[in-house]
Amino acid sequence: MSFIKVSSTRGDYVLVNLAQVVWATVDTGGTSGVNRITLHMVDGATFSLKDVEAELALTGLETSLGELPGAPGLP
Repeated sequence: MSFIKVSSTRGDYVLVNLAQVVWATVDTGGTSGVNRITLHMVDGATFSLKDVEAELALTGLETSLGELPGAPGLP
């Protein structure tokens, strides 16, 4: 089980259990890496993370899920 700490719009922090993520949308900015990631949770909540928090969330998801096999024809 992997948790990340993210800031909320109220200025406090919440812990997000990455095992509860149903799917995620990742927006990249070319060579600058991940600009934004949106985590969609099992309970319907969403977390939109930017910059450093987005990088940490993506790293946490990759660590939790492991390397996913590529489909034929995909880079």
